[in-house]
Amino acid sequence: MEDTDIKLLAYSKHIPVVLVALIMMFWQLTTQVGDRSFLNRLDYIFYDWRLQLDAYFSSNEPGKDVVIIDIDEASILKEGRWPWSRIKIAALVERLREAEATVVAFDMVLSEAESVNLVPQYDRGLFTPEELVILERAAKSWRADDILAEQLTTLDSVLGFFLHTEISVQTGILSEPLGSPPPDHVLIEARGYTASLPDLEQASTGSGFVTTFPDADGVIRRTPLVMAVNEYIYPSLSLAAVMTYLLIDEVEQDFVQVGEVKALSQIRLTDEPAKTDALGRVLIPYQMGRGQFRYISAWRLLAGDLAPGELSGKLAFVGTSAIGLADLVSTPFETSFPGVEVHAVVAQSLLSGEFPYRPVWEPGALLVFQCVLLILLILLFSGRRPVVMVVSALIVTLVLVGANTMIWSQWHLEFPLVSTLMITQGVFGWYLVTGFIREYTTERRLRGMFAQYVPPEHISHMLDNPEQYSMEGESKELTVLFSDIRSFTTISEQLSASQLKKLLNIYFTPITEAIFQNDGTIDKYVGDMVMAFWGAPVADPLHHEKAVMTAIQMQAITRKISTDLTKEGLPHIRIGIGLNTGIMNVGDMGSEYRKAYTVLGDAVNLGSRLEGLTKFYGVDILVGEDTARGAESITFRFCDRLAVKGKDEAINAYEPIGEKAQLTQTILERLERYHEAIRLYRDRQWQQADELLLTLQLEEPDCRLYQLYRERIGELRERSLPDDWDGVYRHTTK
Repeated sequence: MEDTDIKLLAYSKHIPVVLVALIMMFWQLTTQVGDRSFLNRLDYIFYDWRLQLDAYFSSNEPGKDVVIIDIDEASILKEGRWPWSRIKIAALVERLREAEATVVAFDMVLSEAESVNLVPQYDRGLFTPEELVILERAAKSWRADDILAEQLTTLDSVLGFFLHTEISVQTGILSEPLGSPPPDHVLIEARGYTASLPDLEQASTGSGFVTTFPDADGVIRRTPLVMAVNEYIYPSLSLAAVMTYLLIDEVEQDFVQVGEVKALSQIRLTDEPAKTDALGRVLIPYQMGRGQFRYISAWRLLAGDLAPGELSGKLAFVGTSAIGLADLVSTPFETSFPGVEVHAVVAQSLLSGEFPYRPVWEPGALLVFQCVLLILLILLFSGRRPVVMVVSALIVTLVLVGANTMIWSQWHLEFPLVSTLMITQGVFGWYLVTGFIREYTTERRLRGMFAQYVPPEHISHMLDNPEQYSMEGESKELTVLFSDIRSFTTISEQLSASQLKKLLNIYFTPITEAIFQNDGTIDKYVGDMVMAFWGAPVADPLHHEKAVMTAIQMQAITRKISTDLTKEGLPHIRIGIGLNTGIMNVGDMGSEYRKAYTVLGDAVNLGSRLEGLTKFYGVDILVGEDTARGAESITFRFCDRLAVKGKDEAINAYEPIGEKAQLTQTILERLERYHEAIRLYRDRQWQQADELLLTLQLEEPDCRLYQLYRERIGELRERSLPDDWDGVYRHTTK
């Protein structure tokens, strides 16, 4: 079951790639469908937030070239309800001329003639037929539209017209087009139009469409600068007004080949071209809510409140902010924004050349960036712990948002961000979920494998880097410990089954705790025998020292237990411990029916033999020379140079005396004399060695080593030893 989980997790590493690829394809598909795509709607939210943030940190000075003549609520209250007579609009134009406005642009469509009826129907009976004919002739010669047309000729004026994408009605006349688009263009095409009266159009300097297209959420964030009508290109009101303001009759339109179509990329009016999208739209560079320009109420203008020349050099847009006139639109800053100010913002930006834009090459660049990001995210998240992934995902998200905002602020480039963030969060989410699953599975696997062998601290450490640990066999240097209760067979014969169980439980519990506290791994319990090792599964450079310290603690624990056992009416116990260090095979070994995490090898067998020799040498602990060499903080007493049964290779065996820092000077001096006696023994100076050992034996009568070497000296004196005698004692029993 666990192996299956691991395999599934290994295969699942490929799923994020497929998942994110599907998201990217979905994004590409929905982007082609139009602005109603889910991702675009989310991008609008971020776009508005970024625009508002940018405005918050900007100076936001009012537009210097553009003013707005506002037919506001106060003007309607003072001058009468809308629509006003063309005569009043003519008076408005006259006042603008007196204020020396450079160009006047009308955010309104004058498509219907204004009739003048000097004699209403209910008063016609007051006049004779001859008088009525004279009055009708006078009315025809006195047309309000003519008065307005006459005033329009006195200054540069630009009129507005509607373009219809859904209906083909054509009313009025259009001004001269900007040219013809290429056959394979993708500009927005209009099927019909509602334009100004011919007389008014001919009297004006030019005209432009006032049609705008809100995004799917009803907010106007971009507007077309040009649209196609009947195979011709016509300008927006803003573009036409700026062309008139700059005395430009023609503009340069740059089309670039994108796939099988030609996309408009920019329109050149000044040294700074206006960057457009393929449809000819520009992003409207709002800086704030309404108030980016100077507003002048129309009634004040009609009342003559403006001084002569006050609007010199200005481009004046005539429009309305009155609620009842239904020319309020929704923008990223507010939901009731005067439509005339939208045209003013675009016009001011055309004059300054400061337009944010989404490059034509953006889709391809974004796709490449997302592919690279996908690879980096997989490398970043794969195999990481959940906490690391959360921090990494947060950092990546902040970097993406920060970089996107910086690109917007520094270079006015608009790149969609939501799809990139969704890819980031999608990969993060997948790896977070699989990471938790992997951690759970790994923890369950590791605890199942090692909980009975190693201390809980080891398990926690292993879970930090689970990929480094497995049951697979490996060869490495370890230290093994064997512990046996002496004369256990005799003891067990004296006890009942329940008493024997109680004794072993009392013994094994603190012994196991000591092994775990010193980072040891329990290999097995066999009867009264305990086998443990150090250095696996968690590598430990101090495995020699920890194993020896554990053995010393085990002896102390056993002495205390023996006292407690006596109080319980149980027999006194003693243990012998053997330790050895060397290269061992460690792993999950056994049959397909039962396995155990254990160590094997000659070094392991030698550890067991050393435990068996503790009784021979009369010591509680006997360690091999590699173990003694690695435990630098512990002082050892040399026991013998020996060869165990079945092995020709000899080793030095030692007894640990205690930690160097805790030994008294008396003990150290006694050890020094003992080792001097061993040196004399090896040099065959039997008499000196025996005398020194006798002195030590009198001081420490319980130490069997002194008597053992004195007995050997007695035997060796009577023998003729070869010149290459090495002092090795070869054991013939286990």
